[in-house]
Amino acid sequence: MERRKASDFPRGLLDLSHEHQHGHIDRRSFLIAAGAMTAGATFAMMRPEDASAQQVAKVTHPASARVVDRLRTRFTFQISVDVATLEQGLGVAAAALAGGVNIVEMGTPLLKNQGVSNVVPAFRRKFPEALLLADMKTMDGGGFEARAVYAGGGNVVDFLALAGVDTATAICAVRDEFKRTDPELPRLVFADIMVPHQGPAAQAVEVAVRMLEAGVDAVGVHLQADARRADPTLIERHYLADVARAIFERVGRAAPVQVVGGLSAAEAKSLAQAGLRAFVISGNLGQPDGRARYDLPPDQIERYVAGFIAEVSNA
Repeated sequence: MERRKASDFPRGLLDLSHEHQHGHIDRRSFLIAAGAMTAGATFAMMRPEDASAQQVAKVTHPASARVVDRLRTRFTFQISVDVATLEQGLGVAAAALAGGVNIVEMGTPLLKNQGVSNVVPAFRRKFPEALLLADMKTMDGGGFEARAVYAGGGNVVDFLALAGVDTATAICAVRDEFKRTDPELPRLVFADIMVPHQGPAAQAVEVAVRMLEAGVDAVGVHLQADARRADPTLIERHYLADVARAIFERVGRAAPVQVVGGLSAAEAKSLAQAGLRAFVISGNLGQPDGRARYDLPPDQIERYVAGFIAEVSNA
């Protein structure tokens, strides 16, 4: 396949007309601009033997490629909607969108409690312009689960990298099927690298390489909630940050590296200073105490989210 470098992409891929001052983009621009990219542009994926990110063309889908490029090069923020009911989930998402997030994550607890076939279409109806990610935590049956998300109007399927290459390949195949049938709606696959299970850093890096080689669009580095509750020193020792930096140094030129796991605004700011750009706001809403705040009034959720985004974007 023809190799592409950044200078080969049309200028439109590198510009947005509605970016915020510090490179953070609003959700409307984030999704709408995806469809405005010229048809010749493709996202390129790293080869594991070349850590400096030699690139090989993937399936051409301008809407998806534009989103991947934004995730890799501009500040983007996702809200984890990890609640039990659809009503509460829609309220949290609306407040977070008002606060400036780019991506709405339909969290695993919500999807399991209320059902994928109910949650995803409801979020799409409520937020027609939002980029919607389903945190499926899939370990098997990847194609089946991905199809349910995409058919309901979801943009991104997030599965566990622990599932391995076969599951990654199956999900990517369904993604590509939906790309062919709809050129306008972004369709992406994220692989969630759970640490400390897939650590230390050297091991996590190799997992990231395998996932990208299998065709995923981005990798997430995720400090497991149960692990950080059982061992608070994981946060104190900056375990997540160390692993995220190592993965970013290896693959960050080729693909987005997203960080999640009860991040405080200060932790995210430190990672932003190291070059990372994609962050997930968990239930603590960027506060260092780790306490979930989904039950706060919408205006307070909005303020916490906006404060997180402002602090990190100004890093």
